[in-house]
Amino acid sequence: MLVDDATLFVEGPQKVAIIGKNGVGKTTLLRQIYEDIKSRPGIKVGYMPQNYEECMNMNMAPIDFLCPAGNKEEKTLCYTLMGVCRFTAEEMTHEIGDLSGGQLAKLYLLKMVIDECNVLVLDEPTRNLSPTSNPVIREILKDFGGAIISVSHDRKYINEVCDKVYSLTKQGLNESQKYGKKQQ
Repeated sequence: MLVDDATLFVEGPQKVAIIGKNGVGKTTLLRQIYEDIKSRPGIKVGYMPQNYEECMNMNMAPIDFLCPAGNKEEKTLCYTLMGVCRFTAEEMTHEIGDLSGGQLAKLYLLKMVIDECNVLVLDEPTRNLSPTSNPVIREILKDFGGAIISVSHDRKYINEVCDKVYSLTKQGLNESQKYGKKQQ
């Protein structure tokens, strides 16, 4: 890790953003957080790295990626969720490798929701999304019932989704007011 000291406490369904300069170690910290919590009992964690396409079978159809069991009820839910996220009927059944970066991001996020993860660890979750998809994904993440620990530079995402913002510097991790939710 590139920082001297980093401590993070997340309670219940808090949505946390970690901000900081490029190269300070945000992605490294996020990977370490994921490694630290993935085997804890009672926690089902989903991790979205920056290069999520490396974690997907590009020859698989999106519907098969989301619904590996393939039962009718599960597929209906998956088709509905993909429709909400503006996938066309063709995009739902063609190879994942044919999708845009934004569609890949939405597919990856949907998989974590369908898998009923209660903690999401997200590295730049909105970076590949189009202006029309971004509001939909922000709404899904805002309504997510579990905790989110994310790294982001997206001010709208931070302001609309996150409850707390931490700034990472070489000296450590500190709660920040920068980009935080507007006071009610």
